[in-house]
Amino acid sequence: MPFSDRQIRAREAALAPLLEKFPEAAAMIRQLFQRSPSFRSLCEDYRDCLVAWRHWRRAASEDAPALCLSYAELLGELEEEVRQYLEMAET
Repeated sequence: MPFSDRQIRAREAALAPLLEKFPEAAAMIRQLFQRSPSFRSLCEDYRDCLVAWRHWRRAASEDAPALCLSYAELLGELEEEVRQYLEMAET
């Protein structure tokens, strides 16, 4: 069953931030995204976290700096998870 245009756009939106962060691993990221539901979920979590970080980075509320820092830390943790997936896929 072919993907709908909406599904293709959603897939690309989930992949784009990680493809930008890890351009040297683009082929492996695409492959993992196709094969692994847990990796797809990780990609979506990364995209959502990045959106939240960008929002709080621009926000003017007094909570913004702390939330920006929290999301930045979470982005680092998610990036480490991606690196682990990539290392496992290479072996």
